[in-house]
Amino acid sequence: MHLVVDGFNLIYKFPELEAFMYSDRLREARVGLLRILEAYSDKIKNPNIHVFFDGRKEKGSEVRKDAYGKINVSFSQELKADDLIKDYIKYSPRPADLFVVSSDQEIVLFAKRLGSKTISSEDFAAKVVESFLEKPSGEEKAPDRKLSPTEILYWKEFFKKGK
Repeated sequence: MHLVVDGFNLIYKFPELEAFMYSDRLREARVGLLRILEAYSDKIKNPNIHVFFDGRKEKGSEVRKDAYGKINVSFSQELKADDLIKDYIKYSPRPADLFVVSSDQEIVLFAKRLGSKTISSEDFAAKVVESFLEKPSGEEKAPDRKLSPTEILYWKEFFKKGK
């Protein structure tokens, strides 16, 4: 699966990450999203994820492309991430193989015109949360409160450290 993700658009669909944005903790919000996507990539077949963020990686940074594990990350610098996403789709050898994650109608319409599949950020976030909460068949789901993706990642890492 080849995902093209509108980073900031998706960040605002996870309440914990949105809170980071409103408290001016941009780096934590971005890293939180990348951690969620990395965990999600373990659940999908042949993951190829490319995330686009507006602006710079850090103040004064000239980094335009980076990686977070298996995830490709692009920073738009002085451009708009929307323009980078459109170029990525446009110059892809097979736009029909792309799944574009965004709720930005301009990006969605552009992607559809070129034959890419689209999913809204809201629907994708719900799908990601659902994938973390799936139980193996035969196990009953607890009726209690569900953990957020950020909480799930925290506990996964907590228990990994104990090994």
